[in-house]
Amino acid sequence: ALSLISILSLLTYFIGLLLPYNLFTLGLEPLLNIAKLTRGDPIAQARFVITFAALSGLYYLAWRLCRGRQARAMWIALIAGVFVINLSVLWLYPIGAADIFDNIIRGRITAHYGGNPFYDIPKQFGHDPFLDYAAWRKSTSAYGPLWELIAAATSRIVGDGMLANVLGFKLAGLIFYFGCIALIAAILNPHAPERALQGACLFALNPLVIYETAGNGHNDIAMAFFVLLGMYALARSWFTLAAVAVPAGALVKFIPILILPVVIVAGLRSRSGWKVRAQFLFAATIACAALVGIAYAPFWKGGDPLALKRREGLFTTSLPAMAQAQLEGAIGVDESRRVVRQVALGLIALVVAAAIWRTWVETHTPDPSPDHSVDRRGEQWLVPTRASTFVLVFYLLFTCLWFQSWYTIWPLALAALLPEGETGRIAVLLSYSALWKTIIFDFFLYTGGPLPPRTWRETVLGPATLGVTWLYGFYLAVRRARIARSRVLKQIRNPQSEI
Repeated sequence: ALSLISILSLLTYFIGLLLPYNLFTLGLEPLLNIAKLTRGDPIAQARFVITFAALSGLYYLAWRLCRGRQARAMWIALIAGVFVINLSVLWLYPIGAADIFDNIIRGRITAHYGGNPFYDIPKQFGHDPFLDYAAWRKSTSAYGPLWELIAAATSRIVGDGMLANVLGFKLAGLIFYFGCIALIAAILNPHAPERALQGACLFALNPLVIYETAGNGHNDIAMAFFVLLGMYALARSWFTLAAVAVPAGALVKFIPILILPVVIVAGLRSRSGWKVRAQFLFAATIACAALVGIAYAPFWKGGDPLALKRREGLFTTSLPAMAQAQLEGAIGVDESRRVVRQVALGLIALVVAAAIWRTWVETHTPDPSPDHSVDRRGEQWLVPTRASTFVLVFYLLFTCLWFQSWYTIWPLALAALLPEGETGRIAVLLSYSALWKTIIFDFFLYTGGPLPPRTWRETVLGPATLGVTWLYGFYLAVRRARIARSRVLKQIRNPQSEI
């Protein structure tokens, strides 16, 4: 049955995406996207919608089949299926975004021209054959130095060929993709074998993960790999490695900085005695500083290499973007951006603080006595994993200024490690909702003329894309509040009972 679902998924990708939008049919024309390719063609637009609806249904069926401890044949069926599907989707033209071409030309700036992607912009290299394909020609890199090193190495390996570069950068992403699957299996097989295959399926067969990685070549999969490596280290009680792996993810994209405090607190709490904790903190700090220094050494010239100023003005498809668009007319563009940024930063800071506290409270310190007979740690690695997943989900749902569908890969990678529950379900629902952003914007809001007014556009786009997930999150919050209230009332009526 699982093999049959993989075959049906492959056929769906082929008919719905590969047949009309492959690299040979479109001939590597610059700056094509699904909006341009389907504008004025409702049948093509409907086919795109039906494709992802069918893939989502098949994905759910596969996930249900993978429940429980499974035989090796099921693992072979899953891995073989995702291997063939991803190798096929490699040949899809990046119709979702032009980011892969920006990554290619910045890799070439480092590897072929001896430039610096944090200070040099693609437009300076007007003779490069990839310039016409780049969407951010006047911008420096928005990623971290570790990614730029990976991009430069990939560029050096694949050379100057147009098709070779596109396939090479996609293959680099697939290396991290299969690395993520391996880490999920390596974490769950020893600790929770009954949900190892289900966790691998939850991540590996997700249509958004395949479409954005093998299809569009986004680098979020590299960040997800290093975050999962950190969770693997936590599961093995290698806390210093965990405290280095997560910052490595932040050197691809800065977001893992949000969950680094959770990982550090888990490491501190899992040690007994403040002297031992101080030694761990010192070792982790030195290791992180060394990693950052080595990664930035080829690029650092001072200033603002991460282009943080540019990020401050980017708002789209989010609750902050909707609020900023409403405030813009009343208090001005700059002031509205500043106010919304500060509120969003304050909210995520509170959530990170709550995640730190929860990790500290729920993680057990090992018994220092030599005769202790019970290992109280058990699956303590789940505590920081669950807290980190919640932080990333909350960030994307409520405080991310500039939301893109491929960002949902981040929490989904961690949700694959969790038992079935609220956090995992909302991460999966978020990835499903994000698939519809392109459809909502390109097929309904923007039909080829001038863009709709920003106030109206952002007021519609954010709720239309994330509204279902917002409603589900609100439902979960109300249900939790009612459960907590009933427990308190029960305790008041019967003080002798346990809460």
